[in-house]
Amino acid sequence: MKIYITRHSKTIWNMEKRLQGRKDSPLTHEGIENAKALKTYLTNQSFDFIFSSPILRAYSTAQIIFDSYDIIQDERLAEMNFGIFEGRKITDILNTDFELYDQLWHDPARFTRIPEGESYDEVIERAQSFIEDLKKLPIDSHVMIVTHGMFFIVFLATLLGYEKKDFVLFNQKFVDGCSLTCLDFDGQKFLLEYYNECSYLPYVANESFSR
Repeated sequence: MKIYITRHSKTIWNMEKRLQGRKDSPLTHEGIENAKALKTYLTNQSFDFIFSSPILRAYSTAQIIFDSYDIIQDERLAEMNFGIFEGRKITDILNTDFELYDQLWHDPARFTRIPEGESYDEVIERAQSFIEDLKKLPIDSHVMIVTHGMFFIVFLATLLGYEKKDFVLFNQKFVDGCSLTCLDFDGQKFLLEYYNECSYLPYVANESFSR
């Protein structure tokens, strides 16, 4: 089984450096162009299943890339819920809640939750549930998953068997929107083939796409 993962394309809140989570904002012009570039890049690739987070920035990205496919929306692929931090500028969060925000990214083993948000364990549980269903698909399937930055980190780390404390190996640089990450599943284990491939993108990550 080939499993391809991409993150939603660039949004207005990405540009404004606001934390999104379950809240949403529209794709920017650059985001739309990147989604079109990924669509072109995948012209000769066929897929058996397209799964997407139902949050609009991810689903809109999926619709641009896969306009001739049926897209399966799955709540388990939604972004981590960042609770009361959602919609706030990251600079403001750092001024008021530096320790909690720092733990979110740099010390996941100690992180509990943002008020009204999710814990890592809850996101891991969603990822594991989706992975179990993924394993039930035909072994020769080609699967695309369209999701979000933090869920991408948790999902990829869970696929590869990393412990929570080791999520920092993935989350120090956000994966680019509309990049491609590919894994192979042989029926027993998942092997990472490549990560964050974005050579085809007209707009590669910059300051406005960072957290």
